Amino acid sequence: MMSKKTILILLIVSLAFNLAFFGTFLYHRVNFGPGIHSPIHGRPKLPKHCREDFRKLRKEMGEKHRDYFVARRLFILSLLEEDLNEEEVLKKLENAIEKQTVKEKEIGLSFIQLRKEMTAEEARMFFRRDLEAKENQLDQGRGRKK
Repeated sequence: MMSKKTILILLIVSLAFNLAFFGTFLYHRVNFGPGIHSPIHGRPKLPKHCREDFRKLRKEMGEKHRDYFVARRLFILSLLEEDLNEEEVLKKLENAIEKQTVKEKEIGLSFIQLRKEMTAEEARMFFRRDLEAKENQLDQGRGRKK
């Protein structure tokens, strides 16, 4: 027969493991809102005098963004076809790459335009935080945590 002290120790250890299990379950299943590792948390804030211009640039960029995703979708759908026509697939790939290049160039040009409206300090704060937010997203996508 086990002594009361042994039973008490086993009960405490069992309780600790159960609490750890349920705590982990709740931590991973319950949404507590954006946490410190959320991309929203690290999103850079534009200076107030640049926000309206950035909204206009994003609207203009939206069409190029949609064009790229349509081209990419057509490329992926062509890969799903039963009879693979490599020449047609390569054309769709080239089209998607061209649309992505246009989109990325537009983003870069919009950043240059924004930078012209910022002070050096505002630019350091915005672009450094933007860079850190993108790096955090990349690290999270790979399953890493800092």
